[in-house]
Amino acid sequence: MSSLIENTLFGQRDVVGETIEKIQKTARTFTLCLRFSGGKDSIVARRLCELAGVPVETRFSRTSVDPPELLSYVRKYHSDVIVDKPRISMFQLIVKKGFPPTRVCRYCCSEFKERNTCPKGDLFLTATGIRNQESKARSKRKNLEICFTNSNVRFFHPILDWRVEQIWDFIELEKLPYPSLYDEGFERVGCVGCPLSSTKNIQREFARWPKFEKAYLDAFGKMLEGRSFDKWKTPSDVMSWYVYGVKKRYSELEGQMDISMYDGDFYEQRSYEESGLNTVKTAKELLVC
Repeated sequence: MSSLIENTLFGQRDVVGETIEKIQKTARTFTLCLRFSGGKDSIVARRLCELAGVPVETRFSRTSVDPPELLSYVRKYHSDVIVDKPRISMFQLIVKKGFPPTRVCRYCCSEFKERNTCPKGDLFLTATGIRNQESKARSKRKNLEICFTNSNVRFFHPILDWRVEQIWDFIELEKLPYPSLYDEGFERVGCVGCPLSSTKNIQREFARWPKFEKAYLDAFGKMLEGRSFDKWKTPSDVMSWYVYGVKKRYSELEGQMDISMYDGDFYEQRSYEESGLNTVKTAKELLVC
């Protein structure tokens, strides 16, 4: 039996039918705009909106660090989506901010994703392909939400409770084209070098797209000009921190940590007093997004 049909205490649940009805009901009250990423979840969300037969504006945000294969896929199979082009590249943004994006201060998301919101207001909803299963943080999300940083932005997550196997079953059932990167073992097809990604994933991405790695290194070099950091003397120092993260005390965590933990000697984890820096002020300055 397909995972799109679930056995429940009271019988069988039609996941697809329920979601379509949910979209139709929501669209009777709100105008929907789908934030489309080209990933498997947004592909499914878009198809469900089509099956629901409701008007939906679909928008795709370019980030300047999109995998080439993803852009090719969007151009070929979703040429009708509205493309929001970046007003600044990721690499220019790094130089401007003076530090790399971090897991806590994701200024890249603010610039490339959140800034390009759908229409704002009580009668508009920004639909997404977010799912509870994706992360611990997203497990607490609700189908309808108000953005905590902008109360005029409201979200609708129609496939929030879908499992990953249901996503792929639906793609197979509907014979939906998807980015070829999934067939190569990539679990995500988002920004190359995303700070939320693991060390393993970033390594793989830079091996696949070395020009992106070089562009990050060039940006780190320009970022260091005129600035002074304790352990960041060269672009390679920054890249090592960005990809591999801290050593010793935090060795169980993959990838870079948030900049607020940088106390002047990230690798040795000296105390604030031992570092000899006014680190409280420095942390606050660096966290201004």
